[in-house]
Amino acid sequence: METAPDQLVWVLSARESRTRPGDPEQDSKVEVQIEDLRKFALGIGGRIEREVLEPNTSSFKRRRVLLPDGTYGYRVVRPDWESILTSLRRGECNALAVVDIDRATRDPRLLEDVIDAVELYGVYVRSMTGNIDLSTDEGIASARRSVQQRNEESRNTSRRVVEGKRKTAMKGGKNGGPKRAYGWRQDRETLNKREYEHLRAPLPRIWAGALTPLGLALEWNERGIKTVGGGPWRAATIRNMYLNPRMCGIRTYLDEILYDDHGLPVRGRWQPVMTDEEFAKTVAAWIPAQPNERSRLGAKGSGWRTNTLLSPFVRCGACMARMVGSSRTNRKREKEKFYRCLGRNQGGCGSVARLAAPVDEYVTALVIADHERVASSKVEDLPPWPKQKDLTDLKERMDESTRQYEAGTYKAESYFPSIARMEAVLAELRSEQRKYERRREGRKLTVSNLAAEWEKPTFSLEQKQAAIATSLTAVIIKPAGKGKRFDPNLIEPVWKVEGDV
Repeated sequence: METAPDQLVWVLSARESRTRPGDPEQDSKVEVQIEDLRKFALGIGGRIEREVLEPNTSSFKRRRVLLPDGTYGYRVVRPDWESILTSLRRGECNALAVVDIDRATRDPRLLEDVIDAVELYGVYVRSMTGNIDLSTDEGIASARRSVQQRNEESRNTSRRVVEGKRKTAMKGGKNGGPKRAYGWRQDRETLNKREYEHLRAPLPRIWAGALTPLGLALEWNERGIKTVGGGPWRAATIRNMYLNPRMCGIRTYLDEILYDDHGLPVRGRWQPVMTDEEFAKTVAAWIPAQPNERSRLGAKGSGWRTNTLLSPFVRCGACMARMVGSSRTNRKREKEKFYRCLGRNQGGCGSVARLAAPVDEYVTALVIADHERVASSKVEDLPPWPKQKDLTDLKERMDESTRQYEAGTYKAESYFPSIARMEAVLAELRSEQRKYERRREGRKLTVSNLAAEWEKPTFSLEQKQAAIATSLTAVIIKPAGKGKRFDPNLIEPVWKVEGDV
């Protein structure tokens, strides 16, 4: 030690992965460690400048972090520990006291930071256990061996814990974690009746493409429905909850569905909120759109989320490009919405713009009248999807091909090209089936009593757009002279032909 003992300025570090009651006079084990470190440091000499406690902090578990080069890596994240190293490098403290080197730096990267502080900044490091001197080559080698050994022990423990959790999951055991899942009671197996009703009520609108995660989050927040933690709902929380296989009783582990020896999903020991078929319909409604789909009303993937009623439908009458909803301040300093054609660098001509309010009012009246016409004609429900047998037969042929390949009667050079072609057809049929089912559900939802529902606060923007989509495929806004009043003849609705999906 080059610094005189009375000139030492100490920073004390105490860490525990888990804290639990110990001595009656202490709240946690880290406080017991700090008390011992005070006596230890003052026994050497100098004064104590900082005391850093890290309860419930792992020095082994890594998290995904953004690196300076823009890529992602995995590091042990300990902000309090980093503040200790900053104090040592800045000279605010010149001595570090820890309970044990391998406890303070279970990750080898953290140990190397301490070694750098000793070699480059002259920091004095002492531990209450062991006699490791980081200012010598032998001491550094000894510290590295000790940390590496403890790191391997942590890896073995982590592996055993992971394997134990996986075995529990394979038996259908319930999920752990500090909070229960929304919809279930504290036992995590029995349904919470009130929350169960909240989860079930929006399903018909979700399946019809008339309700997005954002719309449902806003609706629940307006109604005062709280999360398990008592906070407001967010769109991502809603989406992840409804798309979790737990909803239909399927067990997952590390976000992957578990399968038993027969290739069937493992069933959890809790009451489900949905059936498998209902869950599949929910996933189909809210998963990102496929590359060959341009879904807009559901705000899925390649679609456009909007807060303007006709944004998914309006087209420029001059260039037929898509128009977007925008807002501006008028001469009365009032905010008003309008539709505008995108600029030339965005695929439009930028020459057509129209106030949104009169266009919305005109198109809404047309759509309501169309729905009343359809309702008065007593249209029956659409029949089941006509290609269901084609889909079933295709699946059976794929299964039979796979069985023959596994039995060795079907050569690889024939099997793989054939199965690839059938998978492409399968994807196309499933896409067509989802569109047809959304059309069936949307027809049930929006045909009846639309005029009465339209002005209700609970009738969301997504529901209005879904109602419009059952009648119209587009609304063409033709150019008008400057300052000219609204002319319905310049608004051309493109009506949906029966049979379109």
